[in-house]
Amino acid sequence: MKLLFICNENKMRSRTAELVYSQNPQYEAKSAGVTRGAKVKVTSELLHWADMIFVMEEEQRKFLLRKFPADIGFREIIIFDIPDTYYIMEPELVKLIIEAVTPYLE
Repeated sequence: MKLLFICNENKMRSRTAELVYSQNPQYEAKSAGVTRGAKVKVTSELLHWADMIFVMEEEQRKFLLRKFPADIGFREIIIFDIPDTYYIMEPELVKLIIEAVTPYLE
């Protein structure tokens, strides 16, 4: 299963999710951001690659639907509602991500 995690700058939240899930051999995980300064920017190729698309906030979902409507199609974009107040691999952030993702992988 290919998991794509998206936040604003691809530095803290989505990167943490990628690191957590890439350690599990059941999943392939990648991350990207939606802003100009993003470490890795969201692309059509990444969206087509993903089996599941997760975003940290509603604004990122809106961005994807506006910028990549044909690439999203009818696929669900899952919103976590995790604010941009954490550092990479911060234990509380890891916990929130795992709690948010787990129901979709069962």
